[in-house]
Amino acid sequence: MGAELRDVTVHIDTGRWSETVLDGMDIVVPDGQITALLGESGCGKSMVAAALNGRLPEPARSTGQVLVNGDLVQDRRHWLRLRGRTIGLLPQAGVDAFSPTETVGAQLRKLENRHRRWTLDDACAAAHYPTDLFDLYPGQHSGGQIQRAAFAAALLPGPDILVADEPTASLETDLAYEMWVTLYKYARSGGAVLAITHDVPMLTATQVADHLVLMRAGKVTATGDLTTLQAQTDPYTRGFFHP
Repeated sequence: MGAELRDVTVHIDTGRWSETVLDGMDIVVPDGQITALLGESGCGKSMVAAALNGRLPEPARSTGQVLVNGDLVQDRRHWLRLRGRTIGLLPQAGVDAFSPTETVGAQLRKLENRHRRWTLDDACAAAHYPTDLFDLYPGQHSGGQIQRAAFAAALLPGPDILVADEPTASLETDLAYEMWVTLYKYARSGGAVLAITHDVPMLTATQVADHLVLMRAGKVTATGDLTTLQAQTDPYTRGFFHP
């Protein structure tokens, strides 16, 4: 059934500054599809990922509803049951998926033993992460290598909903293409995929996104398939597809 935000508003007040980072946000991430979330830097895309994982920052106060597989998530305990199992996250910085004090291989093996939804070999192959890097610590990887390792970690539990925040940001073009292919296959196997991305050229080239959501200043400004959004004439939307 996927995931959904209904009229979600998130306000952050640190005492020094305050800002509404999501303002009445509505988004549906259905099973079997890739939903691509686009928007300028700072518009709130990563806060959508945080809201869908129950990881809003400490000073945040939120209203609205988050539904996962049709059920309203109501408290921290519920999020703890869902996170990393029903909902998987590929963070924007792959190194954030790992402890710095253990090798990546050791941490991936723990995930495999805990969940047993994917084999470690299959997850690493799908993420194009070389298993000969298992003995390295997270900080010994390049940005692209640790991003692929984090992708393997997100796949291992076989989550119903996979949130990928800038999944191709550190990757060369050919690997970025393969990453989108893997996300496409994951969605077609029944998963609900939310891909947050700036990489509109690759999104256009691969044609894998079923539905696009465009954000600005914490709000949804446009939705539709790729063809629909490419045909829009307002300057903000047009700027993403016809720079």
